[in-house]
Amino acid sequence: MVDISNRAFHRNYHEARIIYAIYGTEEFVDAKMHNSSEGGMYFESDRNLPAGSEICIKLADYSLDRHSPEARDGYRAEVVWCRKVFKADQNSCYGVGVRFIVNICDKCGEKVSYTEIHRTDEFVFLCPTCRRYIEALSGEKIKETVANYLLGNVI
Repeated sequence: MVDISNRAFHRNYHEARIIYAIYGTEEFVDAKMHNSSEGGMYFESDRNLPAGSEICIKLADYSLDRHSPEARDGYRAEVVWCRKVFKADQNSCYGVGVRFIVNICDKCGEKVSYTEIHRTDEFVFLCPTCRRYIEALSGEKIKETVANYLLGNVI
C-alpha cells in the first residue's frame, strides 16, 4: 500500500523552542515546534489560538551560527487550526497549525518586509506601491484592466 500525502510541502520533523505573539503585540508566549515546512509549521502551546489569527513566530534560540541560511529569526503566520491535545504530563495543551504569510508582492514580485505587505480578502499579497496603484483605480479602469488581462494583454 502506498502512502500518498496531500501536503503541498515536505515536512521537516524537528523540535525547537519558539516564542509567538499575536501580530501587532509584544506579549510573547513560549511554545514548542514539532515540525515545519516551506509553507508552515505545527507547534504546541498552552494557549488556544482562534483560526484566522495572525501571529509573529520567533525561534527562541536563533543564531546565524546554529541555523541554516534559509532560517530566519522571525516569521509571520496565520493560524489555520487549533485543537486541544491530551498529554499525560500537561494540564492543557493545544496543537496549532499555521501557514506562513508571504512577503512577496503578487503583482510585481518585489520582496518587502512583513510589516509592509498587505493581504487582501482574496489572499492577494501587495507591496505598498502596488496597493496604492490598485486602490487608485476607478471602476472603469478596473474593468478595462480586467478585460485586458483576460485577453492576455497584461499591463
